[in-house]
Amino acid sequence: MNPHFIAPETYMRIRAHLPLLTLFILIGILSCASGDKTDTQGKNPLIGKWEGIDRTGKPGAFHFHEDGAVILIIDGKPLGEPGGLGKLVYTADFSKRPVELDIIGIDAMGSEQGRILMIVHFLNTDRIKIRTYFNDVRPDGFKDETVDDTIILDRRID
Repeated sequence: MNPHFIAPETYMRIRAHLPLLTLFILIGILSCASGDKTDTQGKNPLIGKWEGIDRTGKPGAFHFHEDGAVILIIDGKPLGEPGGLGKLVYTADFSKRPVELDIIGIDAMGSEQGRILMIVHFLNTDRIKIRTYFNDVRPDGFKDETVDDTIILDRRID
């Protein structure tokens, strides 16, 4: 008997289940390809306060909140605080490498007023590198980063 031969009845059973197997594989591929706002543990690792020094030697910070709000500290001045002219929110797609981060300005009427397109690289759980061109083009990596478009931030525990 040939060990590589499949009996006709076994072949028919495999063939009968092939559409179902194909469906499961397709669902798995599509779920991996969709954008994700959490990391592999189902948490958003950006939440919290991140602080660093910008290219001018002044403190800079991002305070990411669970509700999607973000406060930026630039030159010691907070942007996006409640009660201000508007607010800032963020979206992050952790399925992308590097992570894609958008900071979105929302006016008092709730309308989007603009986006800052960024990328984030987690150097470790408590240190990130953020890069942006401050326009409508998202950097595609950190290969040609400069001090003008990149900042390193450390997580601050309250």
